[in-house]
Amino acid sequence: MKIERLLGILFYILNRDRVSATRLAKEFNVSRRTIIRDIDTLSLAGVPIYAEVGVNGGYAINPDYQVSNKIIDQTNADYLLLALESLKSVYGTKKVNDTYEKIKAVYALPDDQTLLEIDFSVVNENSSVIENIALLKNAVQEKKAVSFDYINLKKEKSHVTIDALHVFYKWYAWYLLGYNQEKQECRMYKIIRLRNLNVQSEQWQNDYDVADLMQKHVEQQHTDVQSIIIEYQKESQILIEEYFQGETLNESPTTRTIELKMRENNFMLFSLLLGFGDQIKVLAPASFAEKIKTHLEATLQNNYPNSDR
Repeated sequence: MKIERLLGILFYILNRDRVSATRLAKEFNVSRRTIIRDIDTLSLAGVPIYAEVGVNGGYAINPDYQVSNKIIDQTNADYLLLALESLKSVYGTKKVNDTYEKIKAVYALPDDQTLLEIDFSVVNENSSVIENIALLKNAVQEKKAVSFDYINLKKEKSHVTIDALHVFYKWYAWYLLGYNQEKQECRMYKIIRLRNLNVQSEQWQNDYDVADLMQKHVEQQHTDVQSIIIEYQKESQILIEEYFQGETLNESPTTRTIELKMRENNFMLFSLLLGFGDQIKVLAPASFAEKIKTHLEATLQNNYPNSDR
């Protein structure tokens, strides 16, 4: 634990001009006295660390000091940093932040270069989801079963007990892949919909092929894809094509008709189609057009009963 903290302090200071003992103590959840002892340990180990006094004082490391970066080349490092930057914005746990600090210190970019920036903070999960992800990751690593209450898209509530197999991020959300021993089937659950999560004490014994189960799920999702044909005015083309990409079927001077592929019950895409209002017309299938019509009529009737139509 101390070695990990020493490395953390080293990389944390390397990524900044100077850092006060108070800030380090807060960052690493130890006392100032412990930080001072750790600084002495780093100094004795040959790290050129020194203290600057004054209002803006703190600990600094000689700018010429470098940690060996022979493990991977700069191009690999750039992609690694970019991936960690993206993960920080979605799943900002201390472990992720600490890893980013270490990699950034070893593979720092020249001052005149910057990484591409991908910011997923708009889909950053709330604290309860992050806590559940941490619990589920441990359950997966320890081969534990988990139980929870789950609410599906149809607002149906059920109590689920499964063997926790895999936690992953896809479609702008975190998911759990698990195997239900009672139903003898593999299922995927959206973690934000979990309630009352409980990690069981017993370990599961089956030898699961997680990669194969994931592949089967992907194949199953492809069978759930439906073809939607929409028509829109070209004056709205730029905005619409920012969200919908499909094969062009027909084009006139003023309109374009395209075919979209979307999963059934895709709430996000359905909401986007509704959001464009009269800018998009659904041509086929008739059942999907009817679904939109029914949704709009129900909204008007239930929420705006006295409005003029």
